[in-house]
Amino acid sequence: MIKDRHLELSSKLIDMGRALMVEGQNDKDFHVSQAGASLIAMGGLMLDDRSMFLFSQMCGLFSAKMILETMNKEKKDKETYEDFIKRINKLREDNGHEPLDE
Repeated sequence: MIKDRHLELSSKLIDMGRALMVEGQNDKDFHVSQAGASLIAMGGLMLDDRSMFLFSQMCGLFSAKMILETMNKEKKDKETYEDFIKRINKLREDNGHEPLDE
């Protein structure tokens, strides 16, 4: 049985996704449009426990892969994990976001 909260969130994610896709298409901004498509997909996942579980595992694996690839590439440049986090925080701060905890 689908919970009312899951239906509510699914609807909101799909609506936000549609709005972002339209914005991205109008502005010819692939990143915004793709973020919208991702939100629509997430809205669909909210309605199926198994799919949500598998998707979250897949995202975790992808994130770990990206971090390892970046660290491995930059190991050649002698960058440490702490340096990597500092670089990420600098990018976040340059874009007006709070830094991540180190």
